[in-house]
Amino acid sequence: MQEPSNKKGDTLDPLSDFFNNHHDKLVCTANKHGVPNISIMGTPRLMESGNIVFHISDPISVTMDNMKENKEVVFMAYVPGERARDYHGVRIHTEVTEIISSGEKFELIKEKISERYGKDKADVLLASITCRVKKVRPVIDRGQKWNVPPM
Repeated sequence: MQEPSNKKGDTLDPLSDFFNNHHDKLVCTANKHGVPNISIMGTPRLMESGNIVFHISDPISVTMDNMKENKEVVFMAYVPGERARDYHGVRIHTEVTEIISSGEKFELIKEKISERYGKDKADVLLASITCRVKKVRPVIDRGQKWNVPPM
């Protein structure tokens, strides 16, 4: 298993490039009883700090409800292969450190979204979530680094 790093030129640079350029990431959560949920999201971004930040705009969000109850979240981005063992990509295990839905910081986030994507996008934002990266694993894990083929 590969541990995350936020040193320039280390693990998170190629990881950020791969993760941030996939707009169909899977976000895996579970509630306090362990009932799982998987959703697909385009907004999660791996920041230079080593945290993943993303936004939720859906008024009904099992993902957000789960994160409020259980802070463990796994993100997955991958490129399909001919067979399952030919897939490559990454699973990023994280812990929710912040969910904000009001206040000055939240308003600044909405302002930045409005400037970049328009007021309509900013107006529907319900929460901004930050997750601390704990562990990085390849999609097909045979002990190799996340960006090395398993075979």
